[in-house]
Amino acid sequence: IHVLNSLLAATADSADRLERVTQESESEGHRNLFSGLADERRDMARSLETAIVGLGGHPDAGGSILAKAQRAVMDARHALLGDEAGLAHAADDGEAALDRKYEAALADPKLAATTREVIRRVHARLHVEREEVHDLRRSLDSRRDADSPLFPS
Repeated sequence: IHVLNSLLAATADSADRLERVTQESESEGHRNLFSGLADERRDMARSLETAIVGLGGHPDAGGSILAKAQRAVMDARHALLGDEAGLAHAADDGEAALDRKYEAALADPKLAATTREVIRRVHARLHVEREEVHDLRRSLDSRRDADSPLFPS
């Protein structure tokens, strides 16, 4: 239950972060992507809540200290870069941290098989979507590099 609650908090934090990126994005396509991902994170959180209740626990989706730190980094990056690439960086960094948290949970040898399966299913969804955010980040970085006056012609 403790592991699931920890993942629940991190997943809820991710939904909030992605929603914030959605609001700050100037690109309709990016807003649609991030909004969809935020909705998916909320759905993932509901799956975790159901598993926690099924184990006799109480879901605790309160924000984590890590989320507050990630929001501060996101704010700083956006203030410095102030563009879509900065937002994609913030989203990608947050999703990478969430992915690592799920991987660490899956590596816990003390987890029951049913709990591990819940985490594995949610992580599989997360991992595929995390690649979308990472690909967007690389694309925007490439565009920024190509537009740079230092880029060789």
